[in-house]
Amino acid sequence: MSGVEFDLHDISRSRAEEAESLARLRRDDPVHWDEKNQFWLLTRHADVKAVSRNSELFSSEPNGPWFAFESHFSLQAVDGSSHHRTRNVVNRGFTPRATQYLGERVVRYTDEAIDAVAAQGHCDLVQDIAVPVPMRIIADILGLETHHDLFRRWIDAVTTAMSDPERSLDAEQAETALEFEGHVRSVVAERSKRPGSDLISTLLSGRAEGVFESFTREPFPGVPEGDGVLGFIAFLVLGGSETTRHAISQGMRVLIEHPDQRRRLRANPDLLELAVEEILRFVTPVRAMQRTVMRDTELAGRKLEKGSVVVMSYSSANRDEGVFDEPERFSIDRKRNEHVSFGFGSHFCMGANLARMEIGNAIFRLLERLPDLELAPGTQPTRFPSPIVNGLLNLPAVFAPRSPLSV
Repeated sequence: MSGVEFDLHDISRSRAEEAESLARLRRDDPVHWDEKNQFWLLTRHADVKAVSRNSELFSSEPNGPWFAFESHFSLQAVDGSSHHRTRNVVNRGFTPRATQYLGERVVRYTDEAIDAVAAQGHCDLVQDIAVPVPMRIIADILGLETHHDLFRRWIDAVTTAMSDPERSLDAEQAETALEFEGHVRSVVAERSKRPGSDLISTLLSGRAEGVFESFTREPFPGVPEGDGVLGFIAFLVLGGSETTRHAISQGMRVLIEHPDQRRRLRANPDLLELAVEEILRFVTPVRAMQRTVMRDTELAGRKLEKGSVVVMSYSSANRDEGVFDEPERFSIDRKRNEHVSFGFGSHFCMGANLARMEIGNAIFRLLERLPDLELAPGTQPTRFPSPIVNGLLNLPAVFAPRSPLSV
């Protein structure tokens, strides 16, 4: 209808090219039929919210979240009462009190990550800082304070599988998946006998109520078939690490690319809360999610048949000119910021407040301790090889060498 050639799976385009194509779709064909991929692509903020708030008509269950696999161990693949009961159990581990307590650990883990590279004057902002901090936090919440290297290797193996449906795990990655499964099984067995105050113990308290039965449908690397609790733990390790990692690294990249905004934020800590929301809008760590149409309907003048798939572009919705003033401008004090980076409706991210806290504390600590941080000359950030997330695999950076805090 619009003549715009845009493939959500194609991540070879520059950020500017992608933004231009999405802007044209929002203007000319906001509910766009993607003939190649056989789904409806939604690019306007209002349509994304309309679909998100109606899970009976636009369901998550038939096809999972989106893309290479139908991930039925994720909350994104469950609707209705089962989804509600599961969230009620898991939310016990994401209380405001727990989030406040973890804030001190975010600062400590960020300091430790900075200390490890401080003397050398250069680092990879992704692998050295953005990866370990949220990974350690979600491990703490679950009561998995050890084996961080194993979690990191498992996450790398899983994201490889997610990025390319044609590629299977190699022998080393498959071994990592088995090792991860074995470790989580042993922890679950121990907590079943001796419960603690961690989130795994909380999840086990819901097992007797049949809360996690809906997470037993599909095996995944390191996620055994037939055990919903183990599957959900894997979902939390992955979800609690990946998107926050991308928000931290991409957020720092954006601040480096906008030095006036970086200086202003460092001088005005009271702007941190607004700045985090603007980073989430501007970066949009999760690019899209899908739903399945449960009965014939109409959306923005287009007829959608039962069984068809709609894919909601959060990246596009967060740049909708009808909602955001100057959407292509990065402004840390943006007041009206109704971004959809955490989703919307019943599937709104239950770890949103935790993620906000982690992003804000980690980024501000980096600004405090490494105010001269810059992208390494002659290098380019490497985009994370996935159409699902807007992330970086590597982000080389330099700064003046300094002594670690521990010295």
